[in-house]
Amino acid sequence: MVRNKYFVTVDTEEVSEVSLPDNGIEYEIYATPEEVKEMEVLFAEKEKNAKDAVKFVGKPFDERPVDAKRDNYEEYLIAIYRKLYELGTVETKKKIQELHLF
Repeated sequence: MVRNKYFVTVDTEEVSEVSLPDNGIEYEIYATPEEVKEMEVLFAEKEKNAKDAVKFVGKPFDERPVDAKRDNYEEYLIAIYRKLYELGTVETKKKIQELHLF
């Protein structure tokens, strides 16, 4: 299957065929439509876990449930960067290596 060029901004959870450098740090990748869908699913799961963790803000002494949500959030965030690294250009891979996430 043919891979097309995309620009991914993790902060705004955007995958675009057009560079939008004003939206934050972009990572250039080459992906199939299915791989783009995988990225979008990872973004959705990360966001879901972030929202779930916020629900526990009013319960400051019971950290166990929120810790699990934070861990899930972090796992999805790292999975996003792994996918970006896998699909990324040489420059994208270099940027991600500099983050020392994995």
